[in-house]
Amino acid sequence: MPTCQNCGKKWTWKQTVKTLFRLKKCCPYCGKKQYESASSRRRTSAFLLIPLVLLPINAWFEFSVGMVLLLAIPLYIILLGLYPFILKLSNEMEPYW
Repeated sequence: MPTCQNCGKKWTWKQTVKTLFRLKKCCPYCGKKQYESASSRRRTSAFLLIPLVLLPINAWFEFSVGMVLLLAIPLYIILLGLYPFILKLSNEMEPYW
């Protein structure tokens, strides 16, 4: 779970998911703005590429659109559920490199 770099308190899974789709992530305890660290952004983007890797497999086995949705939706739900465990916070915006 992410830990606020300002006050040092660990966020709960529910608090992290609430900030998932917000552009501004603020600590629920101290209210200071927090940013996703560069290493966390790289890990997150790697996890989001997993469904794209499945596209060639889809073409190879010629799955129907319904079958692809049946596989993709639970996969994205699992990835969103794991996101709070991957997220690391920083006090300042870090460049990717």
